[in-house]
Amino acid sequence: MTASITPSQAELIREIGGAEFFDPTMADKIQSSIQTHAMTPSVAQAFVQEFATKRATFLTTIKAARQALEKLGVRDSDLKPGSADASFLIPKEIFEGELGLFARELKFITRLVQHFTEAQTGNIEPVLLEQLSSSTPAVSIVANLAALGLLATVIKQFLEAWLKFEEIREVRAKVAKLGFTGPALKQFDDQITTTVEEVIEKSTELVMAKYPGAALRKNELANAIRKDTGHLFSQIERGLTVEFRAEPKADAEPETKTKLEQIASVGKVLQFPKVKDEPLLLGTGAIPEDTEEENGSVEISKETTKTTTKKTTTEKKGQEKVGD
Repeated sequence: MTASITPSQAELIREIGGAEFFDPTMADKIQSSIQTHAMTPSVAQAFVQEFATKRATFLTTIKAARQALEKLGVRDSDLKPGSADASFLIPKEIFEGELGLFARELKFITRLVQHFTEAQTGNIEPVLLEQLSSSTPAVSIVANLAALGLLATVIKQFLEAWLKFEEIREVRAKVAKLGFTGPALKQFDDQITTTVEEVIEKSTELVMAKYPGAALRKNELANAIRKDTGHLFSQIERGLTVEFRAEPKADAEPETKTKLEQIASVGKVLQFPKVKDEPLLLGTGAIPEDTEEENGSVEISKETTKTTTKKTTTEKKGQEKVGD
C-alpha cells in the first residue's frame, strides 16, 4: 500500500493529517485487532469498517482538492520526453531553519551533481533548477542523464547497506543490555565503519569507472567524489531523501533509452530510513562532516555524534574586523 508513495508525497500526507491511512503497519494493526477480538468478531469488523470509511473520506477530499487546484492551473511539473530529474527533499532540521545553512545545502547538491557529471563527460556542466517548492524544501534539478543514473545507483547501494547497519544496531543494543561494554561493543562500531567505507569506495569506483579526462584530474576528482558521497550518506541518515523521475521517448537513442529506464527503475525502489534520535554513522566517525571552506573539502570526525558547523580562519578574521 505504501510502495507507490514517494517521500515528498508521504511528507505532504503527514502534514495534512493523513499519515495513518498510509501507515505500512496498518495491516499488522488490523490483524492484531482480529486476533484480540477472536471471540467478538463484530468488534474487529467495526474497527476495519471505521478505518475504511475514514480512509475513503480522506481520499475523496484529496481528489476534490486536486481537481480544484487543476482548475486553477496548479499542476505537477511535467518532464519533457527523453529527460529525467532528481528532487532533493531537505528537512528543516538539517539546516536548522537558517537560510544561510540552506544555501550551503544547495551548494553541496550542486557540487555533488557536477562532480558526478564531470566523471562521465570530463566537463563541468551547469545543474539546472527545475522547481523549488514545499514547506519541506524540495529542490528539483535537471542534469546529465548518466550522472543522475549513477547518483540513483549509489543511493540505492547505500540504502541496501543501511539494512545491515540496522541489524548491527539491534544486535549491539541486545549485547549492551546484557551488560557488555568496551571492546565487546566496539567491534560492532568497527563493522559499521568498515561497511560504510566499503560502500563509499565502491560508489567512487563506480562513478569514476569511465572517466574520460586527464589522469592528474582523475585522482583529484575521485577524492572529491569520495567526500561528496560520504556527506550525502550522512545527510540521508539525518532525513534527506532523493526522488528520481524519468520520461521515456519513443524515438530516443538506445543508449538514452537505457539510461532513462535505469533511472526510472531505481527511483521506484528507493526506501529511505527513518531519522534516528542519534546519528548512527556520524557516531562511528565514518561519515565526513561538511565544512564551510571554499574548496568544499570535508573531514572525518571521530568524536561527535551530531553535525557541527566550523568556521574558517578567513571568516573569523572577517568577524574580528566587524567588531573593531
